[in-house]
Amino acid sequence: MREVPNQIISLVKDHQVLFSAKARHQLDTGIFDSDDLIHSVLYGQVVKKERDEERAFHYKYTIIGPARSGITIYSCGKIVNLLEKAYFIITFHETR
Repeated sequence: MREVPNQIISLVKDHQVLFSAKARHQLDTGIFDSDDLIHSVLYGQVVKKERDEERAFHYKYTIIGPARSGITIYSCGKIVNLLEKAYFIITFHETR
């Protein structure tokens, strides 16, 4: 496992976070809220880094970290550059 890259930490701390429709639905219907997800990224570890299929020069990061309750969350996201840079969370779920 590796530390979460500083660029992701900075974006998340600055609340520069976007959620996919799937992740937004998971937040709206599940037990976790956006603060839990942010906490898991800030205090988590990267377990996988892989090239993003959409862009050969960008990466997706799989991060496992604790929600505020201590329950472990598995999330997948990537840095995007729309109007500004942001960390885009594609999906997440409770680690089993």
